[in-house]
Amino acid sequence: MPTSEADPIGVWAASLSLYSAAISRTVRLSNRRPVVVWTVLAGRSAIGRKGYALGTATAVLTKVIGGFIHTRKRSGVASGPSLVDMLSGLELETMGQDGGIDGRCVLIEEEWASVLKDQKKCSKFSTMFRTAWDGKPISNRTKKDGLQSVAQPLLGFHGHITPGEWAKYVSSSEALGGSYNRLLPVKVERSKMLPYNNRPELPDVSVLREAFEWAEEDDRSMYFSVEAGKRFDEIRAVVEDKMAQLPELLASYMERSAEQVQRVAAVLTATEMEEEISREAVEAAWAFVSFSMESVEALVKESAAEAPKPIKSPEELVKEVLKRHGGEASSSDLLRPLWGKLNASQIKEAVEGMDDVEVITERTGGRGAPRIVYRLTEGQDEKPKQAKVISMRPKPKTPKSPVITNVFESLI
Repeated sequence: MPTSEADPIGVWAASLSLYSAAISRTVRLSNRRPVVVWTVLAGRSAIGRKGYALGTATAVLTKVIGGFIHTRKRSGVASGPSLVDMLSGLELETMGQDGGIDGRCVLIEEEWASVLKDQKKCSKFSTMFRTAWDGKPISNRTKKDGLQSVAQPLLGFHGHITPGEWAKYVSSSEALGGSYNRLLPVKVERSKMLPYNNRPELPDVSVLREAFEWAEEDDRSMYFSVEAGKRFDEIRAVVEDKMAQLPELLASYMERSAEQVQRVAAVLTATEMEEEISREAVEAAWAFVSFSMESVEALVKESAAEAPKPIKSPEELVKEVLKRHGGEASSSDLLRPLWGKLNASQIKEAVEGMDDVEVITERTGGRGAPRIVYRLTEGQDEKPKQAKVISMRPKPKTPKSPVITNVFESLI
């Protein structure tokens, strides 16, 4: 890290995604579920150093899993059928090889927001994406190829997004449906500013390369030690207690936190060439997942703060202006502040459906159009709405003198 401007937590998150995907064919949890860890870096453009974090992780791991990264990295998958087609194609390519079928893949979405936008067009994607994380079969039927199926998806994922894009594209309905609780988002920012001529110094990764070879040699089943199992149960209780105190939307992002701890702990244990997960590995995994939970909480709250205010209905706008005018306003007084939001016909249509506003037509007796007045009648029982007509025509003047009138009549 001394020679990288990336956020350390971002480098570790990217490393976990890449390495867990690379060992996913032979390393599994004791219940046969995958160990893949899906991470997302959330940071502002440029100063978040998201690409720098991925670049640092890739540089460190190149001498360990460089072949996997080079041949199994994909991006831009935006539909359920294309996801099945990609994973199925990888399995077909490796049929008959000495190592057996190999469907491992890692999706790297450095512009995740644009992909999320396209994914919303496919109703099948979110379901298949969730199922792939679970390691359960996914399938799709096409006219050309018939049924395509993947019995045990081995899909890794790593994405980048800005907090503003999170607010715009990570929908509440998808979150409540479970689409995002398979992900571990972490907020990142630049750790330091280095000189322009800085050159990264990569660490010795021979021990990690040896651990990868150990993982590939045979099937590995990762299980808790007694102490680790007890600590894991305590963490599960903590997570569920926290979820019970949070709003449903926020809690929905954390529903898989306990299993995330198990997966991260399994990956860390595999780097030590052990199958028994220690308490120390569980604690390390819990530290990372806790940080992700805090990041999610911050992102969701920021999204709520940045969300546009709900658009008011025409009825609400009309009532708001009438109250501002003391409960009564002419059509021109009502239209003026609503200019650009409602026109005269829209105001008329809105008022026709409002039981607490009456329309009064005042006729002046002149040649001009009658004056329309809108009046609030809140708290009164209204009959079916009819415009009241009030005549403003001047009354005929009473003769000043009956004598003058009689003189005229006699002359006539």
